[in-house]
Amino acid sequence: MNDPSSTPVRFGIIGVGAANAEMQAITRHPHLSITAAADHDPAARERFRERFPSAACYGTVEELCASADVDAVFIGTPTPLHTAHALLAIEGGKHVIVAKPMALTFEDAQRTVRAAERAGVFLMVGHTQGYEPVISKIREIIAGGSLGALRMINSWYYTDWLYRGRVPEELETARGGGVVYRQGAHHFDVLRMIGGSEVRSVRAMTGAWDASRPTEGSYAAFLDFEGGAAATVVFNGYDHFHSVELGFPIGEGGQRVTSGGYAFARRALAEAGEAGEADLKRRRRSGELRRSSGDPKRYHSFYGLTIVSCERGDIRQSPDGLIIYDEQERREVTFDADRTGRDVMVDEMYRAIASGEPPLHDGRWGLATLEVCLAVLESGRERREVLLRHPL
Repeated sequence: MNDPSSTPVRFGIIGVGAANAEMQAITRHPHLSITAAADHDPAARERFRERFPSAACYGTVEELCASADVDAVFIGTPTPLHTAHALLAIEGGKHVIVAKPMALTFEDAQRTVRAAERAGVFLMVGHTQGYEPVISKIREIIAGGSLGALRMINSWYYTDWLYRGRVPEELETARGGGVVYRQGAHHFDVLRMIGGSEVRSVRAMTGAWDASRPTEGSYAAFLDFEGGAAATVVFNGYDHFHSVELGFPIGEGGQRVTSGGYAFARRALAEAGEAGEADLKRRRRSGELRRSSGDPKRYHSFYGLTIVSCERGDIRQSPDGLIIYDEQERREVTFDADRTGRDVMVDEMYRAIASGEPPLHDGRWGLATLEVCLAVLESGRERREVLLRHPL
């Protein structure tokens, strides 16, 4: 597999109900195809068969991982199953992209990384916001040195995450729920991409403010990078203030959005009731509840408001690229927004398989992001600074 222009890669999907966006990215890629899926839910399997009639469809993960028609898998099952399913795929000789968060514990993530390295397969984690081209461009500008050394990152995201319709494990921290595991896995990965060095320590607080949804709905953290930069990071998922009001009304998918009215998510959840929450989740995943303004153009994905400060200037995002505030002027750098973070993610895996060169966002990278998530939870519980270990 030495010619990236001609190597076909066949993907299997484990947990199709949560993998709609990833399946779209795989089918958009000219050298990737979906040849199999596994899901315990008969309804999910039937929807998959309708969409991919020529692909195999299995009721168990073991059957898919034994298939000779699958080169790589995307694992979209609930977080408590990530480790077991990744190890099955690795044992079957498959390359693996596992949805975030990578695992529930540092030890489980270590086991997965070690197993992949022993088996000689590639392992990546689906921190899709960290793959967004706009984040890579910020990293490129900092590395270029025109603004001097990176000194500070401030990132704030206020949203409606807690009320969008959740399956039970998303509301139980012990099962990988709450915003630290499920959104911090994106947020901290973005900061690590920009930061350019490992996180040395974390001091954080977390908040669980709604007894009816008893998991973390917020966090505020201070990250100290080994390279000398610092970051403050805030997430609030309680559906009051939304950070799109601070700038451009563009969401995580890169589309202009309408608010749907104040507290849209909380009102929709109340109308659905407990019995209807799972369907609310399904409809959101399928795109039925996406609040589009009608503007067909895709812009760069916004994960809240992030301001990057270097010695000689600041950087923030714009709909079409980046705004740079240097010592002479304020200027905009624009570039295409035709690829999503998921497109970049599956292409990075494809190129690794085709060339044999490890991807940037490999298993060790995912392990380091998980360690930040775990440190935020620990610091929030114990109200102290947590030093990171970085061992494997």
